[in-house]
Amino acid sequence: MKNLKLLIDKNKIFTLIISGFLFAYILFRSYHQDNIFQIFIYPIIGGIGLYTLYKGIFDDIESYKKTKKLKSYSITIIGIILVFLNLGIVSYYEIKLNSKTLFKVENHGVYADFKKNGEYIIKSGSWASRKHFYGKYSIKDSLITIDRKKFDDVLITDKFVIRNISNAFGENDNGKTKKYLIQIDENNREIKNRLLGFDKSKNEIYDSYFFEVIEDNRK
Repeated sequence: MKNLKLLIDKNKIFTLIISGFLFAYILFRSYHQDNIFQIFIYPIIGGIGLYTLYKGIFDDIESYKKTKKLKSYSITIIGIILVFLNLGIVSYYEIKLNSKTLFKVENHGVYADFKKNGEYIIKSGSWASRKHFYGKYSIKDSLITIDRKKFDDVLITDKFVIRNISNAFGENDNGKTKKYLIQIDENNREIKNRLLGFDKSKNEIYDSYFFEVIEDNRK
């Protein structure tokens, strides 16, 4: 009976560790890339882990009553550590996400939040598979320099400038001027990497990507 109980406890610990770390990994990845399947994975893995921990706590209490040894709480202790690990991941990234914004931009599958503390969060890509990037930036007047050279086919530089442009997308907005974040090269020239189409000679026509400033808290 003692060997059987030992085997059961080991299985519980193994199940708890696997589900806890797997949940932590998926949770960590969720802050770095969108995945529509995560909403289905969380209840399954989380449910297994929490149920194992719930049962383990009561088994540990019963075991302690018999042995009076602290090692009887091994499942409980491991479970608490894993819970704090996952809470730590959430806390770390939520603090980043919710820190005060200096300005935000979006367009073309790109969403960028430049924080007042000198950090940025950039999400880029197609729906349900966008990648999230975290880093630091510096700003001088309307020039922004970030700590990453390239993100994807849309974002291909570490330098940007905020400019006022009228009808950036050819829309009829009565000549209203809007603020846009634009990619620039090392010589401060606009980078034209957005394919618009082809001319009569089948030559490719390119233009700049314009990311509209949707929130601006700069003074």
